[in-house]
This record gives sequence, C-alpha cells and structure tokens, in this order.
Amino acid sequence: MSEFHFEPIKGQARSILSKILSSPEVASCSMKVIMVIRLACEEIVMNVTSYAYPKDADGFLDVEIKKTDRIIIRFTDGGVPFNPLELKMPDTTLSWKLRHIGGLGIFLVTKKMDDVRYEYLDNKNVLTIEKRI
Repeated sequence: MSEFHFEPIKGQARSILSKILSSPEVASCSMKVIMVIRLACEEIVMNVTSYAYPKDADGFLDVEIKKTDRIIIRFTDGGVPFNPLELKMPDTTLSWKLRHIGGLGIFLVTKKMDDVRYEYLDNKNVLTIEKRI
C-alpha cells in the first residue's frame, strides 16, 4: 500500500498526479487500466486542488492506494464538505453546444471506474474509487 500526504496543494495538481501514477500499485497495471485511472485521478485531483478550499486558503490531500484484484484509491481532504456524486449528471444526449458547463468529469469517473463512494468522516471529504484489474 502507498500513502501520500500533500500539503500545500494549490498549483500542485500535476506533481500529485505524477506521484499517484508512479506508485508501484498503479505503475504495475496494464496500460489500459493506467489510462482509466489517470483520467479519474486527474479529474479528482484537479477538483480538490482547485475547489476544495476557500480561495485564500491552502490545504492538504491524502491519497491511499491499495492493489488486490483491483486498484483502490482513497482521496481525503479537509476542504468544504462536498459530495460530487450528488451532482446532477450531464445530459450526454444533447449536443456539446447545448450542455451546461460542469459535471462531465465526475460523470466520466463514475462511468469508467467500477465503484465510486463518498463519505464525510471526521470533518473530511473521503472519495474512494475502485477499478478491477
């Protein structure tokens, strides 16, 4: 299992994502699985580093990665309580010109991963994603 603590996180999305993808658990997966994990993690990390904390504050992001018959990645932050799974999913039948901005990223995460769960524990947002390998 790999565990990472990132602080501060503002402007650090690229380096955080790089650390996750280079973890032994993720790096040892097939390229197909890595690409799906990359898409999901990029969306989650960008959202946390950009929106989890008030504009003038910086915070932390903890990431735990486990590998069994699946990759399990848990993201924990101390930002404003926010359950991305409660967002109204975008209407993908509309043309891109008619769609509202926002929500497509978490929609892709929920479609590409095998399980996505959110909890608010001990004043922290905890988002867990799983992908069968």
